[in-house]
Amino acid sequence: MAAAATTTNHDGRAVWFTRLASAFRAALACSVVACTTLYGPVTLRRLVAFPAFSYLTAILIVSNAALGDAVRGCCLAVFATVQTVCPAMFLFWFIGPTKFSHITTAVTVALASVVVVVQSSTHVLAKKIALGQIVLIYVVGFIGGVHTDPLMHPLHVAVTTALGASASLFATLFPFPRLASLQVKKKSKIMVENMVERLSVMVKAVLAEDSTVAAASISRANFLSSSATKLLHSIKLYQGSKQWEKLPFKICKMGWLSNSEKLEDLELALNGMELALSKIPSYPIQNNPQNYQTLKHDLNNLEKQISLSLKQANSCFPPSDSVTFPEVNVDDKTIIINTLNSIQIIPTNRQDLPHFFFIFCMKLLHIKTQIKTPTKLQEESKKKEIEHSIDKEKNRTWVSPMNSQRVIPALKCAVSLGISVILGLIYSKENGFWGSLAVAVSIASDREPTFKVANFKVHGTMLGSVFGILSFVLFERFLIGRLLCLLPWFLVTSFLQHSTMYGSAGGISAIVGALVVLGRTNYGSPREFAFERMIETFIGILISIVVDIIFQPKRASKLAKIQLIVSLQMLQKCINDLFCYESSTIMEDYLRSLRIQVIELKKLIDEAEVEPNFLFLQPFHGNSYLKMFNSLSKMVGLLTLNGEATNNLKENVREDLWRKVVENLEGDFEKFKEIMANGFVTFYEDLSSSLKSSRGIEIKEDNCDDIEMGKPQRIEIIMDEIEMEKLVNSFLQHLGEVVEIIDGKSEETLSLSAMVFCLSSLMKEIEEIGKATRELIEWEKSFF
Repeated sequence: MAAAATTTNHDGRAVWFTRLASAFRAALACSVVACTTLYGPVTLRRLVAFPAFSYLTAILIVSNAALGDAVRGCCLAVFATVQTVCPAMFLFWFIGPTKFSHITTAVTVALASVVVVVQSSTHVLAKKIALGQIVLIYVVGFIGGVHTDPLMHPLHVAVTTALGASASLFATLFPFPRLASLQVKKKSKIMVENMVERLSVMVKAVLAEDSTVAAASISRANFLSSSATKLLHSIKLYQGSKQWEKLPFKICKMGWLSNSEKLEDLELALNGMELALSKIPSYPIQNNPQNYQTLKHDLNNLEKQISLSLKQANSCFPPSDSVTFPEVNVDDKTIIINTLNSIQIIPTNRQDLPHFFFIFCMKLLHIKTQIKTPTKLQEESKKKEIEHSIDKEKNRTWVSPMNSQRVIPALKCAVSLGISVILGLIYSKENGFWGSLAVAVSIASDREPTFKVANFKVHGTMLGSVFGILSFVLFERFLIGRLLCLLPWFLVTSFLQHSTMYGSAGGISAIVGALVVLGRTNYGSPREFAFERMIETFIGILISIVVDIIFQPKRASKLAKIQLIVSLQMLQKCINDLFCYESSTIMEDYLRSLRIQVIELKKLIDEAEVEPNFLFLQPFHGNSYLKMFNSLSKMVGLLTLNGEATNNLKENVREDLWRKVVENLEGDFEKFKEIMANGFVTFYEDLSSSLKSSRGIEIKEDNCDDIEMGKPQRIEIIMDEIEMEKLVNSFLQHLGEVVEIIDGKSEETLSLSAMVFCLSSLMKEIEEIGKATRELIEWEKSFF
């Protein structure tokens, strides 16, 4: 408990430090903009004609950004400026700003936005900046009328953007660079320390001599696992930024454990050990008392070896072009061999399997902690770079056929901007660009919960505007006082951005709401300006909601159900090809697709849970969906670990003996597929029957029947426990025969036992999905 409290206190201090650092850099970026626009040279102040957009650009780039993010943001700002300013200068020179009207301005903005949004390879930040520039160029140009210079007006927008981007870059450099590489290094070290502690407590649990000690260790392991998930997510966020720091900061290159994919590999084995512990029926485990003490000694030694390998990786981060690796000495190899040879028994019942699976995952973790040779590392890195470049070229091409994923967001943005421009200009011509600007900078790279994000933006804008007005009233005659009021506000909004109450959208809206009131001079009454801006913003957000509903009429709750069916279909493909031993590539592709589908399911579940429950619509039963998601996530891990066991067995057995293994177990494999197929009964039928009101929904999945329009597969939810038990016993019986055929040692025994454990656990998880499906269907029936 004391260790948990210490960890919690450390995490709390780290959160405070992170928020303070983020608030400081945001305040510094905005201070640079304020000093330049209020006290800078007259010529520069004339060029920066839209300081509010400078603040907005700086906030968009610098929020929670490392140096790599800022460098990337500046490059994206340049790209966005070239994409919008150059065509606008030509258009204004050719037509002239005086010939525009409300309608033609809105149409021009809409068409220009289509060109920006339809590009699938463009980063969402570049799209936000470009759309904001489009609004300022055409709408403000129309508002200015004869006073708008055809060439200088777009140039003013470009300089305004450049100031905001430069300020954000300066903020990430001063007083010292905030490097993503260092953040990854720091969090990777914490992650490895977490892994070492988890390994220790899990070995302690599996060797515990009473259930109380085991329960305490398992509880601690679960807590550490939750922390590791957050750390891994944070490391992934910094991976993209790290790429932009390679050239100027080669000294910060990371070692092999700084890669999130490598950490995920280690997490897979640790999660397998954790799953095995949860399945052990009782403690202590003494299946073979004669070898128990030897096994206990060997497991502790193996744990020390794995911990040593992790700590070595944690303490040295060599450059990738001159990698040196710690070698495993002879004594260490002897320990590993002894650990494997101490397992002389073969599991005879279902209760033995978790113990064997735990040791298999521990052995797998040991293999994954051994660093590969430089040649293999370079070959794999080169292969990944080639694959990445091929994918990049596919995404970059303009000639690729248009699809709904590209066209619909572009049309939605165009319609939203066009209507916002017209209504904003009708309400207030002088401030008519604020509504469309709110729409422009709110574009997202993926589907978002419409009402939730809109609520965040409205609340954030109102909160920031009210704070700005109050600060202005207190320091009406003192500009410095008004600017100093922003310092605590940056800290508050830094926490708001990471809160569930406001989120990133609400936090940024709150910052901008205060900045546009306090960071300007000579614009009249702040009360009138703030009120008009809030109305304009409300108009833009309202239009966005209406357009979202028109273009995306399907609620996330309904899409979650469809995505669940797609995930189950992908899962069935994986199970059908689970024993395709000729090539593992197909199975890897299917597993990758399944993982993507499950992640998409979680996004839709999260969105559906925050949807408003209208009186005439059925509420979302998130508890059942979360149960199914958890089971699907476990099944992804089990399928991956089964693949590891299969490949390990195949590598250690001669080809002729391997054929005998397949022949001996083929009957059990077919029976497993049959039971799994029977375990899917009414999944598609019951789920699709509740979707009959949504005709026309297309589930795009190769070789999958249209569940709404076609003939759904008939499957049973309740699985036969007796049949499952018979199959496991049959597997165990044939396992002993296979070990004799191949004259197998403990390593082959572990692989075979791991396969049986994975298959048994897969059957249990599909049963859990069946129970959750029945719960969902019964709940939906009771609602009506």
